[in-house]
Amino acid sequence: MDITPYLGFIATVVLAFVGFYGMVSTRLARIETKVDDLGDDVKRHNGVVERTHKIEADLNTAFKRIDELKEKDEKLERRMEKLHEGGSK
Repeated sequence: MDITPYLGFIATVVLAFVGFYGMVSTRLARIETKVDDLGDDVKRHNGVVERTHKIEADLNTAFKRIDELKEKDEKLERRMEKLHEGGSK
């Protein structure tokens, strides 16, 4: 059996396979790079979220402290008013 007539077809199939494999490998490498970059972005985002939660907790504490100080200030003002009223009589 003479395979000479089929050598062109075989060469074409082999070259097509090599080209397809190279294209798939290149595309896969690009996708892996993008996935790694997205992983880094997710890590940065998660860091921001964690810091935001900490800031919110700190703000809540600060708001409570401000409310406490306002109450103290109001009490002191009332006491001062009482003292002034008592001293002017």
